[in-house]
Amino acid sequence: MIELAVDMMGSDKGPETLAQSVLKYAKEHPEVSFTCFGDEKVLLPLLQGKERIRVVHTTEIVPMEVKPLDFLRRRDSSMYKAIEAVQEERCQGVVSAGSTGGFISGATILLRNIEGVTRAGLCAAFPTLDPRKAAVILDVGANNVNTGADLVCFAKMGTIYAREVLHVARPTVYTLSNGIEEGKGTDEVVDAYRQMKETDFPGFMGNTEAREVLDGKHDVIVTTGFAGNILLKSTEGTAAMMNKLIKKAFLKNLKTKIGYLFAKPGFQEMRENMDYKKYGGAILLGVNGVAVKGHGNSDSYAFYNAIDVARRMVEARIVEKIGSMQND
Repeated sequence: MIELAVDMMGSDKGPETLAQSVLKYAKEHPEVSFTCFGDEKVLLPLLQGKERIRVVHTTEIVPMEVKPLDFLRRRDSSMYKAIEAVQEERCQGVVSAGSTGGFISGATILLRNIEGVTRAGLCAAFPTLDPRKAAVILDVGANNVNTGADLVCFAKMGTIYAREVLHVARPTVYTLSNGIEEGKGTDEVVDAYRQMKETDFPGFMGNTEAREVLDGKHDVIVTTGFAGNILLKSTEGTAAMMNKLIKKAFLKNLKTKIGYLFAKPGFQEMRENMDYKKYGGAILLGVNGVAVKGHGNSDSYAFYNAIDVARRMVEARIVEKIGSMQND
């Protein structure tokens, strides 16, 4: 039986939405049980008496903007208690849609890095032109400053995730840079390129530019957390802008509205292919436990998929495999 800890408080949609995801997942996956942390006055009417779901009362909620020391002071928050359950090995994984900063700080401090991991990285799966494939990009925000050695570590962890969870047999690996030529990029990118080239890193293909990462041919892209977070947010912003522009174009007049009726199946396919919600959220790779951070505005579908990512990571024994990667 897989036991998952769920932080039920602090998301934009509220615990009612997250409870729908937990209930649906428990019904469809009898091999998974849940310990849900939050205000019992809110949670018990939603979850009490449900099979394989336990509610643990907490009195605090981690705010969206929180510093590491402030997180540690909130020892009775739903997020702290959920992460602590993994630290104490009462649960195999934790899922939250609360504060990203709080979650990264909490998981890093309480769970600590796996031996041999220089820095934990926040890993996100991006939709690509190929509907069958996702691009694994890390770090997308756990760190602002990284070294070349950190990027090589990200490449190892991203490769393990792509292979074991996304079932990519031989993942290709790239360093994100401002040009594809060797020697392009910041000092840490150049250093990571050199290290992976010299060690004949499995699947390493060299540099790639941001405009190429979502073409369906790039499996793992490693970057510093600062650049990765900008890539993440600019991609989300561009997708939102394009969606608005397309909608505006088809609503222009009667002819365009009629044209939309003919084009609707194609746009529906495009919308499904670009839907980030099917990937659930981001994963903090490199800590001693499965830690999945759902989007703050996760609806029940997105949070269901965040839970599914956590379950698949536990089943794949991702933490143990990252722990043994320095021997590969």
